[in-house]
Amino acid sequence: MTVLFFLAVGGYYAYRTMAGPRQLEDIERLVRRGAHREALFELRKFIERDDRNFLARYLLAQTHSAMGEGGAAILEYRQCLKIARWTPTITEAAVRKAMAAALEKSGNLTEAKNEYLIVTQLDSKDVEAFYRTGELLVRGGMHQRAIPYLKRALELNPRLADGHALLGQAYFHQSAHQDARLSLQQAVNLKNDQTVAHYFLGLTMRYLGELEPALKELDKAERDPGLRDKAILAKGLTLIDLEAYPRAMQELDRGIKTARAGTDTFINLNYLLATAAEKSRDLPVAIKQWELIERLKPGFRDVREKLKQYQEQRTDDSVKDLVIAGSAQFENLSRKLIENMGHSISAFRLRNDTAAEALTVDDEGGRRQMRRNYTLFWILRDQEALQEKTVRDFHELMREKNAARGIVITAGEVSPQALSFASSRPIDIVDAAKLGELMRAIAP
Repeated sequence: MTVLFFLAVGGYYAYRTMAGPRQLEDIERLVRRGAHREALFELRKFIERDDRNFLARYLLAQTHSAMGEGGAAILEYRQCLKIARWTPTITEAAVRKAMAAALEKSGNLTEAKNEYLIVTQLDSKDVEAFYRTGELLVRGGMHQRAIPYLKRALELNPRLADGHALLGQAYFHQSAHQDARLSLQQAVNLKNDQTVAHYFLGLTMRYLGELEPALKELDKAERDPGLRDKAILAKGLTLIDLEAYPRAMQELDRGIKTARAGTDTFINLNYLLATAAEKSRDLPVAIKQWELIERLKPGFRDVREKLKQYQEQRTDDSVKDLVIAGSAQFENLSRKLIENMGHSISAFRLRNDTAAEALTVDDEGGRRQMRRNYTLFWILRDQEALQEKTVRDFHELMREKNAARGIVITAGEVSPQALSFASSRPIDIVDAAKLGELMRAIAP
């Protein structure tokens, strides 16, 4: 009986020793089949017997990862790195890449980036590792550091559309707009549904002054619901650059209706709508947007200054009439203003929608010694504070036109530097308060 007992025990342990590897192979088949819960149960039992079995730890990490248990998967991948029984199919690079993916999924981007960086050192031809390193660096705002990794990924796979798109973004954030344009154009050529690439290509073209092509790219980006508000915002900026203010207002109003109230994009859409409305002389719309912004985000940019300017103009309707007048009415009021000041207009033109220029001539002396004196006028209704540079430019123009005297009339405030410059030259500055008196004098 004793002999039979020892034979039985020995046979059992021999069976267990022989069955171990076969059992692990069976578990591996369960993992490949997707029977993750069953595999997890068997792996835990197996590791109780052999907690330093490299393959078992690796399979357990894969199983946890497949079940969405990222934290547990990361712990097991770390155990694999400690045991380090590498095989031709389970390499250090493979384990680190798998762990990096789990770290990235769990939101630990810094450690994920560090793991991908190690993989790039282990395998200089791993396209994914170089791309993921660059991607995480871009997401972390480290655009300059990202560029070499993305370029290496594209050396290994020139047709990697996502790589070209990310490289273009990195160049854009480094203000390397020509390089950004080339990379982003390549991205959309390879994969036309790259809405993010279309968005950044539109932004890049705007910076390069290619405004109409920029609008087309932003139209494509707008198809992405996640980018729609930002794309409309960028279109508004581009249309303002084009001085297409009514179109800009239409686009920005559409963006406001779809953007979530109170977000930064919503605030900026309203701000740009106010800007476009102000430039197109639609002050009621501009003021409405400024008042909304001040309620939602007090002190945003120059909104308070704009509202202050408006309040000053509201107290004098005659100045307000000049400020909000259409182009033809602005010209008519400007002419009346100058003539009522006792000057005869020799030449008149609108410099732009907010500035008029006139050259007047006044005869002096008797019939035999007739002398003609020229006076240059600028009438500025944009309500921006008059700066020294503007007065300097005006003085240069006086010299070109042989004007003995100059008069700058502004609907805005006057900076001390502008007043100081004019005081030592034959230039008179008429501020908003004095303008109100002049406008009332020509009122019907």
